[in-house]
Amino acid sequence: MKKRISLMCLSLASIICLSGCNKVENIGEIMKSAALNTLLGMGTVFIVLILMAFIISLFGIIPKIEKSIAEKKEKKAASKNANVEESFDNTIAQIIEKEEDELSDDLELVAVISAAIAAYEGSGSAEGYVVRSIKKSRKWHNA
Repeated sequence: MKKRISLMCLSLASIICLSGCNKVENIGEIMKSAALNTLLGMGTVFIVLILMAFIISLFGIIPKIEKSIAEKKEKKAASKNANVEESFDNTIAQIIEKEEDELSDDLELVAVISAAIAAYEGSGSAEGYVVRSIKKSRKWHNA
C-alpha cells in the first residue's frame, strides 16, 4: 500500500514537472502579459461598441428603405389592378358579343325547327307554332 502511494506521488510530481509548472517568470514578464491581455480585452470591447453604434445609426435609414419598398409595391399593385380592369372589361365585351351571336344562332335554330315541324305537318307556313324552349338532348350526343 505504501509502495502504491509513493508511486502515485512520484508520478504526480513528474506530471507537474513536465506540465511546465517549474517555469519561473519574473515580474516584468508577468506585467507584460497582463498589459497585453488588458489591451486585447479593451480593444475587443471598443470594436464591439463601435459596431453597435453603427448598427444603431442605421435605424434611422431603415424606415426610409421600408417606405420606398412599400411605394414600389403600391405602384406594382396599381399597375396590376389596371391590367386586371382592362382584361375584365375585355372579357365582359367578349361575353356580350358571344351572347349576341348565340341569340342570333338561337333565332336561326327556332326558324329551322319551325320549318321542320311545318314540313312534317304538311302545312306551308309555321305561323301557328311557338317554340318555347330549346334543350340539348344527351341521347343524340353520340349519334
